[in-house]
Amino acid sequence: MSAACDHTRHGPWTVGADEVQPRPWSGETVHMPGGRLHAVSDDGLIAGRAVCLAPVALLDPVDWTWPDDADEEWPLCWICLALTR
Repeated sequence: MSAACDHTRHGPWTVGADEVQPRPWSGETVHMPGGRLHAVSDDGLIAGRAVCLAPVALLDPVDWTWPDDADEEWPLCWICLALTR
């Protein structure tokens, strides 16, 4: 296993999404993730790519954590999940 792969497996990870969409929230419009949530490593922050190599929109790490913020509306990418376990 290469050092890059080893680093990806040990995190820490930032969260990205397939896209970001404007949605109404408490009387204002905010940008919320659309599609799946992805794990993003250090290299992905620069390239805008998840550990599964999908292009992602980065989410604010203050509001989003991998893999804890998944739910029915924001499912986890199963490839990223497998690569980060």
